[in-house]
Amino acid sequence: MANLIKNGDFSQQGAHWTATNPDHVKYVTGHCIIAQPGSISQDVPTGAGGGGQFMLFARVKTLSGHAARITVQPLPTGEPVHLDLHGGAEWDVLSAKFEVQISTIAFRVTLEANDGEFGVPGSYFGDVTLSKLL
Repeated sequence: MANLIKNGDFSQQGAHWTATNPDHVKYVTGHCIIAQPGSISQDVPTGAGGGGQFMLFARVKTLSGHAARITVQPLPTGEPVHLDLHGGAEWDVLSAKFEVQISTIAFRVTLEANDGEFGVPGSYFGDVTLSKLL
């Protein structure tokens, strides 16, 4: 299964990702660290045929008092898929299997620090993978 997300392993730092607040995002040794209120996002085409079943995987870690969220928003419309990890969690692999309509042409994938001390990096992301299931 090919990863539809470009640079999901952050080996190229922030290439292909757009930060809402660049001062609140750091790239270190194959992962991304985000401070509240910060996020990064990427628009990802669904590939041939639109719609179908997809699988989202990510390694996520949070420091005590921080939380992390990954959102996959189908475009142009559809219900978002969320993966959440809350305060003080060691590296964990989160996943979600979901289905979207044939009209879905892309996804907006957003990684965010959605809780924690303002400006303090505490939400870690690595190996973010979105694949279409056959």
